Amino acid sequence: MKKTIILFFVSVLAYTIDAQNPINYYQHLPNVYKLKDSNNELGPFVEGDFDKDGINDLAIILFTSKDATPVFGYFLSSKFTTTKTFKFCEWTFMMHEMSYENGIISLSSNNGSMPIYGSMNLKYDAVKKDIKVTKYEDSSGGKSANFKTITVN
Repeated sequence: MKKTIILFFVSVLAYTIDAQNPINYYQHLPNVYKLKDSNNELGPFVEGDFDKDGINDLAIILFTSKDATPVFGYFLSSKFTTTKTFKFCEWTFMMHEMSYENGIISLSSNNGSMPIYGSMNLKYDAVKKDIKVTKYEDSSGGKSANFKTITVN
């Protein structure tokens, strides 16, 4: 009986450790995007448990392989493990800053001395089981970002 109890706790511990293994999202980035811009600099990113499932998620600025245009994208572990999806939107601004505090992803960008800017706050919506834009502003008067979903390898 003692061996059975020990085996039970070892198997529960092994399952718990396996369930909380981090996902290497970088190996699943879509081929049409790259991590570095045309100046060979990495875009900002934040990792955190956005969907509160015990596994880190990723929000990141990537650049198109063709002309290094910035895009904002994210991986949610709760969706990725079942659907292998990545969500993204065009983010044509430059000079990006990103942070994650109190459950809110904040992204702001500008184009230096030109009066072109964008900012967005996002938060996980437990009802929709996805990230939701809670605040959006850009210099063109835009009201929100248009997210698209792609399946990755």
